[in-house]
Amino acid sequence: QMIVPGAQWIVSYDPNSGKPIWRVDTGGTFSNVSRPVFGHGLAFVSTAFGGSYLLAIRVDGRGDVTDTHVAWQTRKQVPRISSPLLVGDDLYIISDKGVATCLDALSGTVHWTERILGKCSASPVFADGRIYFFSEDGKTAVVRPGRQFTPLAENKLDGRVMASVAIADGAFFLRTDTHLYRIQQR
Repeated sequence: QMIVPGAQWIVSYDPNSGKPIWRVDTGGTFSNVSRPVFGHGLAFVSTAFGGSYLLAIRVDGRGDVTDTHVAWQTRKQVPRISSPLLVGDDLYIISDKGVATCLDALSGTVHWTERILGKCSASPVFADGRIYFFSEDGKTAVVRPGRQFTPLAENKLDGRVMASVAIADGAFFLRTDTHLYRIQQR
């Protein structure tokens, strides 16, 4: 399946034929930026403007599954820009204002919510047993994955961070408005 969030609808398509499989009506939402994440038989999708929701959708439906296949949803601290991050059974999000939340991926139960940064646009990433969150002012907050909030470090780079980090060959590639950084252990 190819899952595409769009204005008013989240639609699943057959990537071979292009035919729709299922869809969920999100009302007046539009300009969805984040990418869907899949795990545990669920697509985790954030909507953006016109109402910010994080939905967990079972992907085994056909047709309009708005009333039958939304396993859970939340409106609390949902990002309009960054994508969710699935690590094991937990889903991590960071709001546009820098509030991080860990939710149970299967139920939507909130395990913790903490303000850790300022304004955020970049998506969080998981690497080497740690979760990295990035703020627009160049700060990185590092936390241990899990159902208890455990901060590990905070770092600062020059420049604004809007883009999500890329990871390759054991290195982070992070672009600010002034630099391109490659960060890795020697």
